[in-house]
Amino acid sequence: MTDASHEIASAKLIAATAIEERTDDLIRLAKDIWNHPEPGFREHRTAKKTAEFMRATGLEPREGVAITGVVARLDTGRPGPHIAIMGELDSLIVPEHRLADPETGAAHVCGHNIQIGNMLAAAVGLSNPAILEKLNGSVTFMAVPAEEYIEIEYREGLRDSGDIEFLSGKQEFIRLGELDNVDISLLTHAEPSGETALRPGTSHNGMIAKNVRFLGRSAHAGGAPHLGVNALNAANLAMQGIALQRETFREEDRIRIHPIITRGGDAVSSVPANVTMEMFIRAASVKAMKDAETKVDQALRAGAMAIGAGVEISTSPGYMPSKFCEELNKIYDESVVELIGESALGRMPHRTSSTDMGDVSAIMPAMQSYAGGASGRTHSNEFEITDWDLDVVVAGKALAFTVMSLLSDDAKRGRKIIAEFEAPFTIAGYLAALREFRQRESWSG
Repeated sequence: MTDASHEIASAKLIAATAIEERTDDLIRLAKDIWNHPEPGFREHRTAKKTAEFMRATGLEPREGVAITGVVARLDTGRPGPHIAIMGELDSLIVPEHRLADPETGAAHVCGHNIQIGNMLAAAVGLSNPAILEKLNGSVTFMAVPAEEYIEIEYREGLRDSGDIEFLSGKQEFIRLGELDNVDISLLTHAEPSGETALRPGTSHNGMIAKNVRFLGRSAHAGGAPHLGVNALNAANLAMQGIALQRETFREEDRIRIHPIITRGGDAVSSVPANVTMEMFIRAASVKAMKDAETKVDQALRAGAMAIGAGVEISTSPGYMPSKFCEELNKIYDESVVELIGESALGRMPHRTSSTDMGDVSAIMPAMQSYAGGASGRTHSNEFEITDWDLDVVVAGKALAFTVMSLLSDDAKRGRKIIAEFEAPFTIAGYLAALREFRQRESWSG
């Protein structure tokens, strides 16, 4: 073993010991967040708890970033790469879950609470001065709001009032300049595999979001329906048109289109005149997303035209397709082997779900790993965390070890990954591309 490798091995032992000493505190916080879910851009309690833990660890957090985000930086005092370790603050809304908030229906059925836990575990491990003196560069811990792309109408209201421009947290972090000087980003997600595993992802679909309003004319549904224009019929016909496009979608493009009707009318005795819908259009590439979007818009207009209704289509940039850095994944694998052995290794294949880590991966090397300590289906009432130690403590150690591998020995490995990475976008180009996606269209029958 060389002097450098001996030094980093010694530093990892110090970091692991520090994390283990705070195991109870870390798991207690992750469980507290689990028990108090909050949806995106409303995570005020979660953000406060996160900032309090950071301060107790000796960090100086900035709060209120993109409404509820929390950011704290560790600097070695020596030049080198800047690494972000991220955790997501928000929950979903699944009222059927056993721990759903009785008022909002919010529930942590994607496990973002453990992300905050393992991000803070890494912060505990890396904050020791004895470790920092062996590293070059800096690490920023980012508790980011609103990864789940839900409540589109509410978020459009935030946008219209100037509180945000984009509807997801990492997009807002990029817009606000929080990632301007960041070189590499890391995040660990929960995975309901039931396995003791930490496996990096490879890629995800991207996504476009639409908020659609069909406008008809009200009338007595029983006495004079012929005097009305049924906006709900227009919406249903549009969804049928979208479904009949399925044969035109290529398998390799991984197209997924899923609308919901958020308002189907006002009273059963009145012809529905104001019907709203939200939908996602997902695909493995930007080109495929745009092609599918064209077909969706055609169906929306056609449904309105056939019934004689109007339609308003508001399009928001969802997420970029993600492609995670394999060289970064391999360095993370080394940390996993050190902690729990080779049986925990693997890769999560391409996923047709979407994440705003895709947006981060479009501008820098990024990794999203999956910790296997959960059960049930994600985004469902069955989701549960089953191995808190794996998802919070061990996953936090793996993040800390990976950072140490990247920033030790004059940060040679981190610098190499940055130098060899070809970013699909500059930050300016990325923001311009997002703004091109945003559109509002009205068609009157």
